[in-house]
Amino acid sequence: MKIIAADDEIIALEVLVDAIKEAEPTAEVISFRNGRDVLDYIAENSCDVCFFDIEMRDINGIELAYEAKKFNPKINIVFVTGYSEYTKNAFEVRASGYVLKPVTAVKIAEEMRNLRNPVEEDKNTYDVYVKTFGNFDVYAKGDSIVFKRTRSKELLAYLIDRKGAGVTKKEIASILFPDQEYDRRVEDYINKIYREMTRSLNEAGIGDIVVKKRNYYAINPDKVKCDRYDFEKGKSSAIKAYMGEYMQQYSWASFKVSR
Repeated sequence: MKIIAADDEIIALEVLVDAIKEAEPTAEVISFRNGRDVLDYIAENSCDVCFFDIEMRDINGIELAYEAKKFNPKINIVFVTGYSEYTKNAFEVRASGYVLKPVTAVKIAEEMRNLRNPVEEDKNTYDVYVKTFGNFDVYAKGDSIVFKRTRSKELLAYLIDRKGAGVTKKEIASILFPDQEYDRRVEDYINKIYREMTRSLNEAGIGDIVVKKRNYYAINPDKVKCDRYDFEKGKSSAIKAYMGEYMQQYSWASFKVSR
């Protein structure tokens, strides 16, 4: 995620940038003391969220927002000011939010959770990106991984759901084949599903996300970027992305929201 911070007062700008970085530690934050420089940057670069001081010397923050939206109508504008009388102007420009000074990380985080236009994760940014909200999918460097067996993909989904906890073959069988008795035939089939899953992952260059011990399988959660994991960490982009649907192609999948 890329965030712009603009304020012509250097101390106020430093406070704003620090608050944004505390609220969104993984975001790239670019700061400006001149509104015209902001427009020059947006004209050539993408940006997800802008925090604009309203009373800047070279250009009013409201005018700056109108100009910025000409380059990107979906850009999120959050106004930062010490005065409340600009709320009507903020509404007219369809701003995403409004922060009254003094700026704090708590105020910034609240605005980030309620952006007008949700910011989607760039799947190309990560070696492994796992999408669980909606349908389950896995991406390696932005490319969707194709599994030859649907059960192999489902096995990986279950390991992702377990978030690093080890699962035995018998437990896997109870999830993937709940109506079948666990016997040698089922165990052999699970071995085959596992081999097919790891083959697909290895072909994509991400075989190391799975851990195999003598008695269990597990995912290495430190090796994947996952929307659910980010949600549980309180990351605003993941919270905004969750629309109540979780791995909806699997009947066993459920996600209890506690926040």
